[in-house]
Amino acid sequence: MGARGGATMEEGLHRQFDEFARVRRPGLLKIARRLCAGGGIDPEDLVQETLERAYRHFDRLAGESAGAVSVWLSTTLSNRFLDHCRRRRTEVLGAPALRVVQGDSTGEPVPLEQWELVTRDAFLRAIDQLRPPQVREAYRLHASGLRYRAIAEQLRAPEGTVGRWLSEARQALRELLAPGEASREGRAES
Repeated sequence: MGARGGATMEEGLHRQFDEFARVRRPGLLKIARRLCAGGGIDPEDLVQETLERAYRHFDRLAGESAGAVSVWLSTTLSNRFLDHCRRRRTEVLGAPALRVVQGDSTGEPVPLEQWELVTRDAFLRAIDQLRPPQVREAYRLHASGLRYRAIAEQLRAPEGTVGRWLSEARQALRELLAPGEASREGRAES
């Protein structure tokens, strides 16, 4: 029963979540479109972030009533929207001040963010390492600009599954491109 039984349970959980996402996505998208009507935030991305959070908490949500799940999803969606608005406001208001502060006043170079240290080649190698192949292909299609629905149609999979694949791809890329990984990779190639 070992590994095979665990894989079957995991597959069953994935199927349950795919159905959950398929049923819940239209309602969430309707709310997200109203929230994002002012532009700037993609409603589909907002819904996907909400469903990613739901996936992480699915074991707890599965035991809740439909009403409690709806409240949780709506609250999570609203909070993600507010986070985006706050981030955008901070970026818009803070960017000019940061340039002034970071100018030549210290004479020291501004440290790069972690993601800025990743080379294009390292990033492409990391994408090539994504497994299974559907996860890799879904990520490539999304990176090329396709939306979840178009990816789902092209890969003949439910939108919820595409969202899960993209979530898995992002997590795997974070792990593959972590600073320790990049330095180990560089040493291995030397």
